[in-house]
Amino acid sequence: MKLKKKDLLFWFFAVLPFLMSAFFYRRVPDRIPVHWNAAGVADGYGPKAFGLFGLPAIMIGAAVLVAVMLKLDPRSRNIERSPQMRGAALWFLVVLANAMDVMTILYALGRRFNMTSAVFVLLGLGIAVIGNYLPKCKFNYTMGIRVPWTLADEENWRRTHRMAGPVWIAGGLLIALSGILSRMWLFWIAIALIGLVPSVYSFLLSRRAGRD
Repeated sequence: MKLKKKDLLFWFFAVLPFLMSAFFYRRVPDRIPVHWNAAGVADGYGPKAFGLFGLPAIMIGAAVLVAVMLKLDPRSRNIERSPQMRGAALWFLVVLANAMDVMTILYALGRRFNMTSAVFVLLGLGIAVIGNYLPKCKFNYTMGIRVPWTLADEENWRRTHRMAGPVWIAGGLLIALSGILSRMWLFWIAIALIGLVPSVYSFLLSRRAGRD
């Protein structure tokens, strides 16, 4: 099957972290930071081969896995009808991989900044973007709010995703804000908001439908 230009662009950026890591490989020390604490300070070091190529390998593996799962989904036609959501999910992984690879290289070269804050800002903005497309996500088994009650009822799916969109946007912005302000309690509030509110709403919809 012939790849479209947008697919070629996606896979180019998916492998770009490997190219950047290879370019800087000889310029960084043999051991580089591979873990940062909540304050954004490096507290774990490892071989540069792992630090430069390990994360890109994990991220491209995740992107490939998600792409295959989306293709094999029994409701793949619905996924094709949700191109913005599909694109946002896949590009989120690739953009995050590129950004984290650049930050890892900079840190290894001696540039010092709060790594945790930077990651939280990127993560939060990505979640907010995905939240913008959640209401348009059609019923499927791979992406979206996949709880028992949405998967059992397409109307529950539709209403839950319509409600969850603004919640994810708010939660994503809170995560980004937690990174900017270095406030972990904001991060955990946002995680609870994103995870619990749509699930509880879906459950209540199911209970209400059962009584009707």
